[in-house]
Amino acid sequence: NPNMSEPQGRNSSRRKEETFPASARLRKQAEFEAVYAGNRYAADSTLVITAGANGNQPTRLGLSVSRQVGNAVVRNRWKRLIREAFRKNRHRIPAGFDLVVRPRKGADPGGRD
Repeated sequence: NPNMSEPQGRNSSRRKEETFPASARLRKQAEFEAVYAGNRYAADSTLVITAGANGNQPTRLGLSVSRQVGNAVVRNRWKRLIREAFRKNRHRIPAGFDLVVRPRKGADPGGRD
């Protein structure tokens, strides 16, 4: 059908730069440990962000959301919100960093959708 030239499906309207591919994620324990070894962080009352250099590779994100933050629903909400913020703002973050983001114990993930 010639009218079906546009891809269909859940992600068809997303711009490519707003996706979160596996290459943009920290996944292995050694990758997290390398970031923590750098001992560079920024924090406020809600989040702690630890950063480490990764050469000149694209910036990657790792999530560390412990059970102390809340139950599974709360932890998964945190992860969704952090991934979305990273996806939408990745173009503003300079290349060459690996980031590990974790919410503080008892921090509120915000209002409901």
